[in-house]
Amino acid sequence: MKKSFLFLILLKAFFVGSLVEARVTYDLSGSSGTRDGSSFSEVHLGLNWYVDEWLNWRNSVFTQFGTDIKTINGLDSEALLNYEAYTQSRALGIELFAGPGVRLASEKSNAVFGKAGVTFAIGGLRIGGGAQALHYLEDRTDKNDNVLNKDEVQYFITLTGGGSL
Repeated sequence: MKKSFLFLILLKAFFVGSLVEARVTYDLSGSSGTRDGSSFSEVHLGLNWYVDEWLNWRNSVFTQFGTDIKTINGLDSEALLNYEAYTQSRALGIELFAGPGVRLASEKSNAVFGKAGVTFAIGGLRIGGGAQALHYLEDRTDKNDNVLNKDEVQYFITLTGGGSL
């Protein structure tokens, strides 16, 4: 009984200590790209939990829409290795990120992916870009019932604004 009580106290101290050091931010971002010859846009509302200065667990709800594609809604969850170089006020800087993720989405668009990119910070505005390589787990079709590739690379440019919690 004493050992389990001591273990619970140590576990609580570890997690409370980790949460105090961790940084949580949110952002709203948009991007656009092409898939199988059709253009699309995506809008993400993201929550970033910087578990450590080099690790960001990002979760974002999104919607993807376009003229020839089915509208997709879902959640992207990713573990991003992060490198930042910011001024002390965080008003100017650069951020490099890369890592794996999973997409849980409607329209048979569940996927696993790898993502990498760079973001530049100027004031409260973040401008960035990168690539996301997705492997879809099921066969998908567009609005015209054309079969879409299971593997795709999306190149993205983002314009982001956000804040800290």
